[in-house]
Amino acid sequence: MLSAAAADVGYKEGPSNDTRHGRWYGLNFNPWCDMAVSYWAQQSGNSGAVGRFAYCPSHVNWFRSRGQWLDRNAAVRRGDIVFYSWDGGPLADHVGIVAADSAPGQSLATIEGNTSSGNSGSQGNGDGCYRRVRPRTYVLGFGRPAYSGSSTGGGSGPSRAQTTIGGLVYGYGAHGDHVTRIGRALVARGFGSHYAEGPGPDWSDADTLNYAAFQRSLGYSGSDADGVPGPDSLARLLGSAPGTQTYAPFPGTAWFKGNPRSVLITAMGRRLVAEGCGRYADGPGPQWTDADRQSYAAWQRKQGFAGTDADGWPGQQTWDALQVPTV
Repeated sequence: MLSAAAADVGYKEGPSNDTRHGRWYGLNFNPWCDMAVSYWAQQSGNSGAVGRFAYCPSHVNWFRSRGQWLDRNAAVRRGDIVFYSWDGGPLADHVGIVAADSAPGQSLATIEGNTSSGNSGSQGNGDGCYRRVRPRTYVLGFGRPAYSGSSTGGGSGPSRAQTTIGGLVYGYGAHGDHVTRIGRALVARGFGSHYAEGPGPDWSDADTLNYAAFQRSLGYSGSDADGVPGPDSLARLLGSAPGTQTYAPFPGTAWFKGNPRSVLITAMGRRLVAEGCGRYADGPGPQWTDADRQSYAAWQRKQGFAGTDADGWPGQQTWDALQVPTV
């Protein structure tokens, strides 16, 4: 479903709402946002799950009648259908598809037909199909299709798997600066062809497709080149972007509190010593010790933190400032 929608991104309507979606539906020269959603469903074999509609309020009622309706601030998944009410009333007047998981109340990454590329044009009767990021201000609610094959819809599109490496999540649903960093490294390596914009902090189909291309360049194939990072390919990507110095991503405070033993601890300790914050009688070494914590507390104080903010447990801000090299 999302692959069908993504294939339409950048599509422009002709005069008077002349579109392939309207011609397919049999209501050409009319507002076509819901016809686009219906078209994507038909193209991907999901008509039974998504429905076939041209009028948004009827589509909302269809989801409601099937017990597949979520309120505006619900946690939503990629593949959910989002309905908008620009005036805040009870009737939907625009629709699109959710392109990335979103926690309750968070903004939405979407693909929408019959909208504008930015906020300056008409949002519900624009000139084409675009990726958008929208707040929930105008959301009426969501339909959740019962896609076949899996809880996230199945199909043969980009992988929807996730993995956790060093305390950070990669793959669908991932969000953060580390996702942007992966995208920039892919672009630097020549694997950014699927980005229409970005890269950004939300993992998208483009990230998966670009990462899969990078995996294939390393000799991976099949399920080993599914676009979901593994420890080896991630290390090779971040350690080999031409002309750049790469730094180890923050593994999370909880990781340090688990008394880890890792070469990353040694690299961190060496950076602390280089910054004049070493409190080691010997070392540093790979095992996290109280000397590491005392040294990191000295680094936090050097960064201007005090009290419980300088307790020696690493945090994202001070870690990024320390610039521990990738190991």
